[in-house]
Amino acid sequence: MSVNLRRALAAALIAAGLAAPAQAAKLGPYFPLPNGFNLTGIARDSLLNIQASWLKNGLDNLEKAKKETEAALEKAKSGAQDQAAALEEKTKDLDKKIEETKAELAVATDSSPDHAVQKERKDKLMLNINQWINELERLATQQMKIAIMSDGGVAMTAEKLNHQYSTSADELQRAKRDASVENWGK
Repeated sequence: MSVNLRRALAAALIAAGLAAPAQAAKLGPYFPLPNGFNLTGIARDSLLNIQASWLKNGLDNLEKAKKETEAALEKAKSGAQDQAAALEEKTKDLDKKIEETKAELAVATDSSPDHAVQKERKDKLMLNINQWINELERLATQQMKIAIMSDGGVAMTAEKLNHQYSTSADELQRAKRDASVENWGK
């Protein structure tokens, strides 16, 4: 089966509601909040670049964790047998996350003009942007609490971080409402 035929079938299944699209990668130890949100030029392209970079970074983190887990598993097999089962399970979980991330990265970088593909690409991007915004707002609130409870340099630093996180969240909100994003995939 050709790649285009498989894409078309997958898109048709998703459009028909027969196959649910996989969830977007979740913020966490393997997928930390992107360091910066360089929103220059066309908003859609900037957001897609941020997402692709974030997913590649997360994939690298997952692969590094897998290597570390496999090394720990080899040590456990020769000594601590009770830990081996947990490490084998963790390896399977990491393999699953690696495959899911590769699939999401493939969607995020798929520039084919197919409407269903672009709609799925936009949906994944929106899921990721929303979780970034939520995390930025959570961090901003946390820093405001620190600023209120502290004084001096700690309060000033917390206020600056609050402003930085709030500004980034606002910029992402504006970017996701840009015409280049809203009119894409319709």
